[in-house]
Amino acid sequence: MYENSGLAIEYSFNSDSTSSYLVLNFINDYKILNHQVEIICQNPSSAFVPFHIRREDEEVSIYYNITSKISLSQYLERKTLGKKELLDLLRDITKSLTLHGNYFLDLSGFIIDLDFIYINPATAEVSLVYIPIPYERDTMKIYSAFLKDLAVNSANVDDSANDNYLQRILSYLKADSFSLNDFNRLLIDLRNGGGLCDSAAKSNYEYRERTANEEITVTKNSTVSRNTKKEAYGGPGRSKNVLYMVLLQLITIITAAIVCLLMISHAMGDMASIAGVLLIAAALDVLAVKRILGKQDKQAAVDNGQHETINDTKLLAQKEVKKSVSCHDIFRRRSGSPGRREYKAAFRSPDVQRACDTIMVSEIPKDCHPYFEGLGAYIGEKVIINKDKFIIGRLGSMVDHTIQGSTVGKLHAEITNNDGKYYLKDLNSKNGTYINDTRITSNKECEIKDNDKIRFSNYEYIFRQ
Repeated sequence: MYENSGLAIEYSFNSDSTSSYLVLNFINDYKILNHQVEIICQNPSSAFVPFHIRREDEEVSIYYNITSKISLSQYLERKTLGKKELLDLLRDITKSLTLHGNYFLDLSGFIIDLDFIYINPATAEVSLVYIPIPYERDTMKIYSAFLKDLAVNSANVDDSANDNYLQRILSYLKADSFSLNDFNRLLIDLRNGGGLCDSAAKSNYEYRERTANEEITVTKNSTVSRNTKKEAYGGPGRSKNVLYMVLLQLITIITAAIVCLLMISHAMGDMASIAGVLLIAAALDVLAVKRILGKQDKQAAVDNGQHETINDTKLLAQKEVKKSVSCHDIFRRRSGSPGRREYKAAFRSPDVQRACDTIMVSEIPKDCHPYFEGLGAYIGEKVIINKDKFIIGRLGSMVDHTIQGSTVGKLHAEITNNDGKYYLKDLNSKNGTYINDTRITSNKECEIKDNDKIRFSNYEYIFRQ
């Protein structure tokens, strides 16, 4: 039974061959407003969960079609909301409520509760449950309290945004008056930038980004400068060799010039003699330079050889350390948990096969988690249920095991562990979930036991426990 501000209703879930339903039955003798039913049914909108009325033995029930949808509470269990996602969610709910005027609906007819707001997990599109009965209650007060609880407690919010948007929302909700239109404008403002608060945050962000870029540029320039110097001079040894070559060039030039001047002043030679002296000086200079460069290359080769020797020594030491690791250490490192998979992975290790003694079969641990074993075309597939709440479906970002099939629901079914007993629940899938060829009712937990045949649409498995 659901009670909120005096509204008491009984709810259950039902399903047929194609659809899943939320079923509401009224405790008190409420009168259905048929004109509202006609308006919603003849003008369907994704903002409202579609419904139809069933009357049996003077009992009226409302069937809401929630096929391929999940409750907002289930959605928030699986989703971390960023700023954009949270604002879009709040805006969708608010926008759906503001449509009451266009449809001539009463705001008090909306059930504003995490378990009665439905969402398409693939598109995050929100649909509200509307009850077409006359009832008076302060919907704005209820919605304001709901928003506070959602922002503070219920939603798993990534608050890494530095514009304090959550504080601005909560500050607005603390005000005495609450208006859907004003709140919607606030959400749009926050979504589009957030006004002065967001501008200041943006300016601060740009300053930090610019400073960081300048630091990166300085670092790159200094690195390039160091590398250039290193390439030009090659370190202290190369710098000294360059100095020797410069001095040698000066000495050679000065010596040749002095000899030529002496020969000219004493009339001891003609131009051929002077040219011969210059050629001899040039040859001696080239030989000296080659000698210096040869010594430098030899020293570099020695240094490289020492570096390679050091690296080889390290590698040999690491290999020796690996060889000295005991079989016990390998198992302790590779199979910290008692699962069969970890044990097998460690057992296949070459280190273990070389170093360990023979293992007794009785010492191999059994699987510590139940699993689904594939049948038919999916034989050999193994789905290990390693969480207390394990969801199977097509939407990879929100399930624990993905079945890539168009007949499988986005969030198809959930397996829960309760004190060692496992229960299967269909999550409003279109093609249903079956236990031993019997379709189970959506949103109803059914116990599964060892060797039960489980089918998600047309994908069959055997449950092993």
